[in-house]
Amino acid sequence: MAGNRISGRRRFLGTVGAAAVTGLAGCAGGGGSGDTSGGSSGDGTVEGDTSDGSTSPTTDTGAGSGSGSGSADASIGVLLPFTGEYDWVGGNVLPVVEMLVDALNSSGGIDGTQVRVVQADTEATVDASVSAAQKLINVDSVDLIVGPTSLTFTGVIDLIRENGVPVVTPTAGTTALDSVGGEYIFRTVPSDSLGGRAISRAARNQEFNTAASYENMGLMVGNAPALQSFKEPISSSFEEYGGTLTSVLDYATGKSSYQSEVSKMLSSDPELVTLVGTPEDSAKILRAAFQAGYEGNWFVTQDQTNADFLELTDDRVTEGILGLVEADSPAAVEAGRVEQFAADFQSYAGREPGIFAKNTFDAVNIGALAMKAALAADGELTRDGIAAQIRPVATPGGETVTNYAEGAAALDAGSEVNYEGLVGPCDFDENGDIASPFAVMKASDGAWEQVATLPADEL
Repeated sequence: MAGNRISGRRRFLGTVGAAAVTGLAGCAGGGGSGDTSGGSSGDGTVEGDTSDGSTSPTTDTGAGSGSGSGSADASIGVLLPFTGEYDWVGGNVLPVVEMLVDALNSSGGIDGTQVRVVQADTEATVDASVSAAQKLINVDSVDLIVGPTSLTFTGVIDLIRENGVPVVTPTAGTTALDSVGGEYIFRTVPSDSLGGRAISRAARNQEFNTAASYENMGLMVGNAPALQSFKEPISSSFEEYGGTLTSVLDYATGKSSYQSEVSKMLSSDPELVTLVGTPEDSAKILRAAFQAGYEGNWFVTQDQTNADFLELTDDRVTEGILGLVEADSPAAVEAGRVEQFAADFQSYAGREPGIFAKNTFDAVNIGALAMKAALAADGELTRDGIAAQIRPVATPGGETVTNYAEGAAALDAGSEVNYEGLVGPCDFDENGDIASPFAVMKASDGAWEQVATLPADEL
């Protein structure tokens, strides 16, 4: 993952569209740009415009009276990188959380309970993430955590489980979570296990990639844990689908040149190379292969399938390469919810939603509905109570709802609810994972275009 640094100041309060205020409706961005133009102020406090032109904080970054043990308000912690190389992740997720929470509070909160957003910077490092999580859990006493990323989840997972804090992460696809979630930890982004299978399935079938049914593939994977998460799923599934791996090569991230690694890979004569890495490293690798005369194709992951990556090199290098992103739910697209949120978010934040935005929309709506259901069941908000309601509010069989307002009305009427979001049904399995469709993308004239949709049931 990589992207632009956060800069400037967002326009937040007073600009949310009517649909978002009344229904927390719609979201886009699973395959969007990593752009984070407009961000937090220099001291880390997120600010929003007030009607008189002054600014006021909309997100807490310090200690507060959270409701981990049941107080008069509720709180959501956003545990993500806001500084450093991956600051764009927090920059893409936080404004979606704030927009939905602002809308929720403007409509009376959760049965009169107002919701606070508490920001914690993991800096994309394990040490910083542990400190940030400890503060959210023990000082701010947050009720629910949105985040973290695959980069830092292994550092905080024990802390989360030991304290019984419910987590709905829109950003952590790491396979390390494949068998440890489902009680306190859920995610609205598919596992890299599913994403890796999607890449292999698309690579092996011309109907999905529109180029060729590739039989011989090389695999290059950066040595960072979040990148290595894709290695086994891609390797095993490509062979399962009948392909042959010519070479599997790990490379050190952040190097100035990858000529030797590229030479080694190309010596295995692959028709296609799947490349798992940051956009910056991937651009260097593609340029080195182009200069070496490689005439095969490339397949990249979601972290590179964005406009930022294509801007790092010229069209001759990237023309025709393949990429993969989560596809928007067909039902959400048909109903106009994705388009509506894009418009609402543009009005609220002054820019288009980016990567992980629609996953964040679903995470916040599910979390808010779980809070609503916990209050109804227990008469108070507790972490255990919220965690126990996350799966039920997204389980098939109840009344289908697509946002908090619809779900709250159904719960008030005594109905069970089945939340269906923008990434799909959000039917959590026993490990808190979801299945979602993927979009196969192809670079053409300096832009990504979708060439096929790969349904989850094809994997």
